[in-house]
Amino acid sequence: MPFLKEFTDFTKSPPNWGALFLLSSLLSVLPVFAQNTSEVVTLRTAPSDSTNLTIPPTAPLPRPEDTGIVSVGAVSPLVPDQPTPTSPSLRPENVGIVPIGTTSPSVTSPAPVTLEDSDSPPRSLEDFYGPNEGPVFRTAVGVNLLQPWSTRFGNQSIYSKTIFNPGIRYDLEAGYNVLPQLRLSVEGDFIYNSIHSVVWENDTRYGTGSFYQIPVLFNATYHYLSQGPFRGYVGGGAGANWMVYQSGTALTEVGTYTSYQWNFAWQFTTGFTYTIQPGFDLDIGYKCLSMPNPNFADFGTSRALFNHTAEIGLAWRF
Repeated sequence: MPFLKEFTDFTKSPPNWGALFLLSSLLSVLPVFAQNTSEVVTLRTAPSDSTNLTIPPTAPLPRPEDTGIVSVGAVSPLVPDQPTPTSPSLRPENVGIVPIGTTSPSVTSPAPVTLEDSDSPPRSLEDFYGPNEGPVFRTAVGVNLLQPWSTRFGNQSIYSKTIFNPGIRYDLEAGYNVLPQLRLSVEGDFIYNSIHSVVWENDTRYGTGSFYQIPVLFNATYHYLSQGPFRGYVGGGAGANWMVYQSGTALTEVGTYTSYQWNFAWQFTTGFTYTIQPGFDLDIGYKCLSMPNPNFADFGTSRALFNHTAEIGLAWRF
C-alpha cells in the first residue's frame, strides 16, 4: 500500500527535531487561524524532506451570535421580548440636541394652571386672635405690698410709722378698645392689708389692725400689637381711693381707732397678654397705686403711700 510504504520509510529515517518543534508550535496556534472551513491542511516537515503531513479539517469555531455575544445595537436572539436598543425618547432631537444648521423643533409649553375662584375672603389676624376694637372686660387678682406709712399727729410733734403685712388685691375693669392699640376703661378694685406693727417715736407696738382701700380709676392703656399671641401694654390712670384705717388698742395711744377718707390716687400699670383663644387673653401685669397726700381724721402731714401689686387675670374682647 502506498501510504504504508511512505510511513515505513518515514519511521526508518532519523528524526528531525527542528521539524517536530515547528509542528508542535503550529498545532498550538492552528485553532486561531483555522476558521470555519473544510479544507485540508498540509504541512511539510522540512524543505529537504518530501514527506507531507496531512491534518484533517478541524471542527468549526462557534459563531459569536451563537454564544449570546452580539454587536452594539443588535438584538440578542437569546433574550426574548428585548426592547428596541434605541429608545425614541433618547434621540438627540427629542432632548433638544440638533445638528448645526438644523432648525430646532418647537417646544410645547405646558397648559397654564387655572385657579378656581373662592367666595370666602382671606383670613385676617382677627380670625386667629380676636377683635382689636370693641368692648372688653377684665378681672385679675394678685399680691399687694403696701409700703410703710409715715405720718405726724397733732402739732407735728408725734412721729408714727405703720408697717403692713402683704395683702391681696382684686380688680374688675370694663373698657372699650377705641383703636386697636388704645383702650379706655373704668376700674374698681378692692385691696386689703393687715397691720403688722406701729412705731410711736422709739416705741414699737404689735397688735391687730386692718387697712382697706377701694380705688375707682379711669385708665388709658396702650397695647403693642404683634403678629402673634403675645402683646405688651403700658398705661396709667387717676381717680379716688376710699381708704379705711382700723387699729386695736395695743397699737394706738387712744385705744381703738377707726378712720376713713376719700383721697386722690393715681396708677401706673404694665404687663403683657397671651391670647388663649380668639378674643380670650391671659393677662399678667404689675400695678403701682399711689396716694400723694393721704389724709385721715386726727392725722397730720403724711408721706405719699404706695401699693405695689403683681397680678394675673383674664380679659375678654368682644
